[in-house]
Amino acid sequence: MPIVRLAALLLPLLFTSACATVTPAEEPVPREEPLLIGTLPDRLESFDLQGYKFFEDESGGYSVRYANTHKRRIADVYIYPVAEENSKLAHNQLVLGSTKATIQAIGEAARQGHYANFNVINAGTQAYGMRTVARVQATYLRQNLASYTLLYQTEHQGTLVKIRITMPDNDSNRSNLEWDNFAEQMFARVIAQLDESLPAGGQISQSGPVSTPQAAMPDDMVNRF
Repeated sequence: MPIVRLAALLLPLLFTSACATVTPAEEPVPREEPLLIGTLPDRLESFDLQGYKFFEDESGGYSVRYANTHKRRIADVYIYPVAEENSKLAHNQLVLGSTKATIQAIGEAARQGHYANFNVINAGTQAYGMRTVARVQATYLRQNLASYTLLYQTEHQGTLVKIRITMPDNDSNRSNLEWDNFAEQMFARVIAQLDESLPAGGQISQSGPVSTPQAAMPDDMVNRF
């Protein structure tokens, strides 16, 4: 399926701050700040807004970073359009396919030596009205430090929205419901802004979650992707 190719495209997103880019011969045309940025709070849950960065391609996608530097927690939000070759796929196919591609990209990063002992410990989906959200929990080692990461992924009107929250791996962080609350609030803000950008009559209403994220991730959904 064409969407598997997303793994190769998503791999660079995992290391957006890892290296500098070469200065082009001509000055690039300044890009306008994404409309979403002006609607975001300086602080969401225990995370502080750090800034945003456009992807280094022509997709128009960008990422937003929130962080709690004291607790060594990072929340990255990625917003990018569905690839043209995947535009005819159904919503659920896009969510599950792009989530699988992201996991594959992280796995490839592990094979390249960026991570070690990468392990998906739980994966599942939750229905938010007509919208599906995938939620994945994983652990890995980086520079001999044990890390815990959560990936949340959804799609709305041709735009993929991914949230990845990473922190030290310990019992307190694993049991903290703040990460689900952050993701729920962020998705609501992003989708509201996307709806505002649509032509009149093009919006699809989204109801609240049908259950809590914890209840939506039963044991029989482990390693679903």
